[in-house]
Amino acid sequence: MLRTKEILNEITSLEDSKKKVARELERLKQQVPEGVSLRVARHGGSYQYFIREKGAEKTGKYIKKKDHKSAEKLAQIEYDEKLINPLNETLEQLKALVKIWGDDPFNEAIKQLPPLKRDLVVPLNKSDESFLSEWKEQEYTGVAFPDDSPEYYTRQGLRVRSKSEIIIADLLDEMSIPFHYEKPLKLGSGIVHPDFTLLNLIERKEVYWEHFGMMDDMDYRNNAFLKIRKYESAGLYQHDSVIWTFETGKYPLNTREIRKMIKTLKDTLGY
Repeated sequence: MLRTKEILNEITSLEDSKKKVARELERLKQQVPEGVSLRVARHGGSYQYFIREKGAEKTGKYIKKKDHKSAEKLAQIEYDEKLINPLNETLEQLKALVKIWGDDPFNEAIKQLPPLKRDLVVPLNKSDESFLSEWKEQEYTGVAFPDDSPEYYTRQGLRVRSKSEIIIADLLDEMSIPFHYEKPLKLGSGIVHPDFTLLNLIERKEVYWEHFGMMDDMDYRNNAFLKIRKYESAGLYQHDSVIWTFETGKYPLNTREIRKMIKTLKDTLGY
């Protein structure tokens, strides 16, 4: 179901596009004479381009091949000018839609029931809040830590296996993206424990994040690629259901890029 947040995100995206087009249009108009336009004519198996000045004859002045950049600028100006109005119209329609868009009807029906009756019904479609709450409250058994392993803890007090996992976990917490750490996942006939299991709230499916932090080591690297193959064999692919991140001793985790990635991920997951 379409959510108000999705409409607002689309409005923001279109407004950014509108500003970009306006800037580009202003820049290009400064590079060509005022009032000129482009004429295109078929010539054999190709095309010829002509510049028509304001009030000039219909044919215009032929643009030589070496000057085709002029044709590209004029075509881009015409496209940008035609794009402004549809963008404005779509923005007006979306803003009007936000004003009249009601609450989630499934959630609205639940809210109209007395509190003591709510637990007695099975909602046709759970609200995001209810779905997320149940997902976060799942109980599971992770992987035990060896007695002699280093102790790494996140700001929330979660024990993880590396300094890089501290960075990832803390950034997820900072961005208010909930996760499970090393929650079991059945792949084929075996079980793996993804470093982080996230919830795509829009599509209501899990996304798995594996960080491979010792890619210098040949055995570790081979095991990492074998693990990736297991995900792929189970129909779980990067940019859809799985996130891979890698590092070596020479090329450690880039915290600035990871922060950008997680910020983008927040919108993709619906938070």
